[in-house]
Amino acid sequence: MKKSKILLIDDNALNIHMLELILQNDNYDVINSQSGLEGIKLAAEKQPDLILLDVMMPEIDGFEVCERLKNTPATSDIPVIFLTAKTDTAGIVKGFELGASDYVTRPFNRVELLARLKTHLSLRKSRDRVIELERKNSVLAMGTTTNHEINQPLTVLSGNLFLLRETMKKNGLTDEQEKVLQKMDAAIMRIKGILSKYQNPVGAKIATYSGESKMVVFED
Repeated sequence: MKKSKILLIDDNALNIHMLELILQNDNYDVINSQSGLEGIKLAAEKQPDLILLDVMMPEIDGFEVCERLKNTPATSDIPVIFLTAKTDTAGIVKGFELGASDYVTRPFNRVELLARLKTHLSLRKSRDRVIELERKNSVLAMGTTTNHEINQPLTVLSGNLFLLRETMKKNGLTDEQEKVLQKMDAAIMRIKGILSKYQNPVGAKIATYSGESKMVVFED
């Protein structure tokens, strides 16, 4: 089973070491950063399943890190859990307003920390399954519509191509003409193959086409 990946962002090396021990002992894959800016970069590059984020850091604090993460498409869906002081009520409220999923107070309670991690990892997996199902249903609906709208004229095109070939044969079909007709046949078969893929969205994925444009692609 694939390990969940946790990103720790905390400027305190001792805190990171302690959290790493707790998480690694519970079979998590851990990445860490002692800088908010580096943490933002790592989040985009490594795509962790969850981020544990310290509030008080130099350069940029945890609030700004969280805000940048949530405003960046590549990291906006990653759950963020703030690490904060027990008495920092205002900070907790601000963290939620910026899009944090939860908070854990210092000093850490190992059982509470792991319970909160598992809860939010489970929620994310459930959400991802729903998104995947919606995506597949969308592809299937698009495939049904596409087949309905394209198959009929494609059938007409294929039938008329057959009649054209038979008529040309009577008058003597040249090699060059046969090559052209074969290319048309191949194009029709390719379109039919594409339509059949849309009827089974299991291998469908969303990929970048150009810039911010997306397209549906299918695994062979």
